[in-house]
Amino acid sequence: MNLEKVAGLGRLMMAVGLLATTAACATVVGGTTQEVYVDSEPKGATCTVNRQGATVGFIKPTPGKVGLSRSKETVILSCTLEGYEQSNEVLVASFTGATVGNILLGGLVGVAIDAASGANNKYPERVMVILTPASFPSDEARDAHYAGIRQRIEAGAKAEIDLVNTRCGSTDRELCTIEAKQISDARDKALADLDRRRLAAKVVPA
Repeated sequence: MNLEKVAGLGRLMMAVGLLATTAACATVVGGTTQEVYVDSEPKGATCTVNRQGATVGFIKPTPGKVGLSRSKETVILSCTLEGYEQSNEVLVASFTGATVGNILLGGLVGVAIDAASGANNKYPERVMVILTPASFPSDEARDAHYAGIRQRIEAGAKAEIDLVNTRCGSTDRELCTIEAKQISDARDKALADLDRRRLAAKVVPA
């Protein structure tokens, strides 16, 4: 499967607050599995989770959770809903930053086990899939639709950043700054992808 092509079909994840930094051992603290919460706009979609050509989970309907084993391999999240284009999102596993904790808790052998099992990698914990209507009756209707989504993305990002700042202790300021920056970057990427999707949406006058 051509991942670049798949990503181009519908890569719009609301990756806000999904990249939390951790200093804990991936296996000892996080385990070798994780749950991914999947929502969609609008809700009620059916999503299939595929990894390396095999189906590893379903969400029907959204919102819902799916359990995944931690892995370095990319996951393809395909969501469908009547009246909307199919969305194919690419979920990339990211390093959790657990190596230091693993050396302290599990030793060098623990690091080797985590690396082999993929336990020191994780997928986004929450994903928002934006589904595009098959068509809009006018440019105004299209723009209003995407303006509403834009407002929700911005509000969600602000809420996540406020939460980071609220729970941040005096000794964690540097990590909190990094986490807030990750949220801001994810927001900006989501908004850029949203605008590309708006421009590519079909307008079919009634």
